[in-house]
Amino acid sequence: MFNTLLKWLLEIDQSQQIAGLPDVELSGGWLLAVPLLVAAVALVVFLYRSETRLSRGRRTVMAACQGLALLTLILMLLEPVAGIRLIQPYRRTVLVLVDSSRSMLIEDQRTTIEDVGEAAGVLGKLSPGQQVNADTVDAVRQSIGPVSRINLARAALGGAQVDGAQAAWLDKLNEQYQVRFFSFDERLKPEGGAEDPTGWLKNLEADGETSQVGTAIEEAVARYAGQPIAGVVVLGDFAWANGRDPVEAARNLKQQGIPVFPVTIGLPKPPDVHLRRVVAPEVVFKGDRVPLRIQIESHGFAGDTVELVLDIDGERVTRQQVELKDGIQFEEMMFIPQRESGTVTLDLSVTVLAGETTEKNNAVSHKVQIIDEKIKVLYIEGMPRWEYRYLRWVLLRDPRLDVKFLMTQGDPALAKTSPQHLGRFPQVKKDAFRFDLIILGDVPASYFNATQMELIEDLVKIHGGSLLMVAGPMKIPGGAGNLATYRDTRIANILPVKLGNGQWETVNAGPVVTPAGRESSVTTLSLSPETNQRIWSHVRPMYLPVLEGAKPGATVLLTKPKDVEEMRDYPLIAWHRYGTGKSMFVATEDLWRMRLEVGDKYHARFWGQAIQFLTLSRLLGKNKQVTLETDRRTYSAGEQVRVFANVLTQSFEPVEQPSYTVILDRKDTADAAAEMELSPVPGSPGLYSGVYLASEDGDYLLKTKDQDLEVSNQVDFTVATIPLEDRETAMQADVARQIAEQSGGKRLGLLELENLAAELGDQEPLSKEVRLQIDLWDKPVLFVLLVLFAGTEWYLRRRDNLV
Repeated sequence: MFNTLLKWLLEIDQSQQIAGLPDVELSGGWLLAVPLLVAAVALVVFLYRSETRLSRGRRTVMAACQGLALLTLILMLLEPVAGIRLIQPYRRTVLVLVDSSRSMLIEDQRTTIEDVGEAAGVLGKLSPGQQVNADTVDAVRQSIGPVSRINLARAALGGAQVDGAQAAWLDKLNEQYQVRFFSFDERLKPEGGAEDPTGWLKNLEADGETSQVGTAIEEAVARYAGQPIAGVVVLGDFAWANGRDPVEAARNLKQQGIPVFPVTIGLPKPPDVHLRRVVAPEVVFKGDRVPLRIQIESHGFAGDTVELVLDIDGERVTRQQVELKDGIQFEEMMFIPQRESGTVTLDLSVTVLAGETTEKNNAVSHKVQIIDEKIKVLYIEGMPRWEYRYLRWVLLRDPRLDVKFLMTQGDPALAKTSPQHLGRFPQVKKDAFRFDLIILGDVPASYFNATQMELIEDLVKIHGGSLLMVAGPMKIPGGAGNLATYRDTRIANILPVKLGNGQWETVNAGPVVTPAGRESSVTTLSLSPETNQRIWSHVRPMYLPVLEGAKPGATVLLTKPKDVEEMRDYPLIAWHRYGTGKSMFVATEDLWRMRLEVGDKYHARFWGQAIQFLTLSRLLGKNKQVTLETDRRTYSAGEQVRVFANVLTQSFEPVEQPSYTVILDRKDTADAAAEMELSPVPGSPGLYSGVYLASEDGDYLLKTKDQDLEVSNQVDFTVATIPLEDRETAMQADVARQIAEQSGGKRLGLLELENLAAELGDQEPLSKEVRLQIDLWDKPVLFVLLVLFAGTEWYLRRRDNLV
């Protein structure tokens, strides 16, 4: 009762709860109040003490009225203020984000009962209780017509642009939560309130270049930092490439107790034909038969035929018919470079089929550099072995190679009768340094004298050549195997592995492709990782040397199956940089076993890829004191360009410093050069790396700063973009599922939004204590009391003829 009266007197809403009694303060201060009260009391006593005609009771009443009137007046003059504490309930916040990138303009061709029913339900095309079935699906689909993803989002939120759409789920949500809206593409934009969502939806345009889902979620939550957030609702197709990883963002939100509810809009497999990529070398030799492997992904057109076309620098070269399968398939075309040298652009495209979601992803380009120079190879071998016999024919049949053989055992007259053979290792620099690659077989270190060892090291370290050692188990009579004789020699310094004591072991299982091997062109024999591993598994049994492991900075491409006690990968095939050149080690002489049932298809492919990998840098003039490289030559905007710099001193020793700076310039734009700082690669002295995020399309040049220009190479690369919003037409259901799982939320369909309030669950009501300062002097009740007390005293005085 008291609280009710207090709220009425202080004009406080009766629904609010008061905590404790109010505090009263006087703006004029209590020092002024005391003398005024004393004066008021004295005045009342003085006036009524002398009124002896009145009874004692009458004087008391009149004195009280006058005193109270004076007291009320004094209070009004001193401007009293009441401090009151209220318990104020408040609501948690729900953030609703809508994707406004270009992919939301896609009008999905809905055919299944479930997809048509969802769209019809959201658009309000179904009467209460009506269900879509096999008999009605066609009619309902026609009533819907073509509808974009953004229009479905508008309908789900109550947008007026789509007739009949209701957003009852928002009404339920607003009863318990504060709802805040955002749209997002490459940036986050706050939109209208929950009271009138249709206002901003009418003007919402899906024109963003990218959909940065993870960044948008984190930024929206950050804007309400410190406030309780019940959940985040995201409406979109979840096709993203740039910005924060949405799954990682969701994982972080779970730690804050904020679930994310992805609402997927679109089809996971819309009818479309997409040329995803061309798998082909970036450098080829004139006259090569270069296979182009084209990855095609299609859905909804199984059994249809399209024409696959190859244009080179805008000129039609060849075409072939392709029967589409539902899913990913690879088609192969043959490209034979005719130009002497230079760079050509390969444009591949397929015809557009009726009903495709978009035609913007029906083409793909690939740049190729052509060189007209043979790779000079010297193959040094001891006794002929199976690997040598098959590898010899691979080398002789390869038109890119100029091969010389040096047999340390066998017919000494062979060099005199065959121009392909040498009688001994070159003794002078001119003859030794002409080779781009030395393949060293099962030969003892004692075959080379100190000068020859030094020539081999200088070829690799200073002149950018390469060394490829193929280990063998041949033993010196009465001694260790040939391989062990290279310990503590210059050649041991060049190798990417630490040699063992000469022991060998038999391994009955085949090689295992490492993660680095799956990414390397050397050990990729098939585009399918499973098939690639199966091909390598045919190399068994293997007779392998016991090694002490790979050197720091070496890359292991193939290993053997690990024993329980083994911690590190066995370097079955490994490589590293040595000075300006490269070195590779092959621990087995049993690679010929992969010829089983398929001939030399994969055996020749591996050796060809390995030789090209080791030697192309030298042929292209890249092996210098400072060697710059990128991981590819063509990128799309938003992709990472990985930049490497191998930095050596004038004596070709690794340069170790905190960083190395290079210059990145855009060729077609003046004053566009910018510095890029590279960081040291752990375990690889002299090697630095960094990442540049490709942005604007164009041709770029990577070079060193002026002081290193004369001792370094330059690298060209191109950014040519088909935006992700045009390439990827599918709704990414897996991304949405992971976001929900990692955040503790749930993936919802458009029709499941009506259950969102229930999904958020019963949450404890929130309240906070708020202190209010309320002026009392101007309250109407004081004026009423003043009039009442003063009027009563005046009336009584008049009645008793005291006025």
